[in-house]
Amino acid sequence: MTGRPHRVRYNATSLARALTILDLFAPGTPTLSATQIAQSLRARPGSLYPVLSTLERFGYLERRPDKRFRLGLKLLERGHTILLHLDLYERARPALKELAQALSANAHLAVLYQGQVLYLGREEAAPSAVFPSIVGRLAPAHCTALGKVLLAHLDPGERRRLLAGGRLERQTTRTITSVRRLEVELAGVLARGYAVDSEELHEGVMCVGAPVRDHTGEVEAAISVSLLKARVTEARLEKIAQEVVRTAARISGAVGYRPA
Repeated sequence: MTGRPHRVRYNATSLARALTILDLFAPGTPTLSATQIAQSLRARPGSLYPVLSTLERFGYLERRPDKRFRLGLKLLERGHTILLHLDLYERARPALKELAQALSANAHLAVLYQGQVLYLGREEAAPSAVFPSIVGRLAPAHCTALGKVLLAHLDPGERRRLLAGGRLERQTTRTITSVRRLEVELAGVLARGYAVDSEELHEGVMCVGAPVRDHTGEVEAAISVSLLKARVTEARLEKIAQEVVRTAARISGAVGYRPA
């Protein structure tokens, strides 16, 4: 090490300033004037108005009648989304753990985030050299069982928007890279009730996924198990799939889904 200070490679100044402003609001300082914000940032009040105005326009700040600012309800909305996801994992965890142990596999829970798979949690019953840590990790949707489940249950128009003009990047020799072929695959997912990723993301690894529904019946998440493909015969694949589907239905019930 040279002892030089770490240099930030990317620094979006306006964004950094906006985030710094949000960090100024705390239980002891729930409201702040533009002058107080400027003093904290050692800046001129006039230089902050574009950032303050943008934060207000997008709902992250609110301006009270006395001209002081406070945090906006948009942050509460975003925080509620995070809490829902955390609650979902806590409700799913017992069933995921049983599934992992029953199949001697690793079981995952994920949601779709900006067109990709966002992992919320994993229950382990087998070592994983692929992703030692997975919570918060993003993975491509088109070549994972989780992603196929989530894409298949999207509104067709929304799915077309996500896939339009986008490249389906090849991860292995078995990755689906054609949107038309992926659409056929997704139709099969809907017909079967589960999705399979056979070495499409990682060589030698097979995953099976199924949908988790919320109280309205909408698919809000997916679960999957990952196993070494060498361990999965065709007959065992069907048994694994049914076990995953049953567990997904159990988790759906835990979050309030009741089949008609």
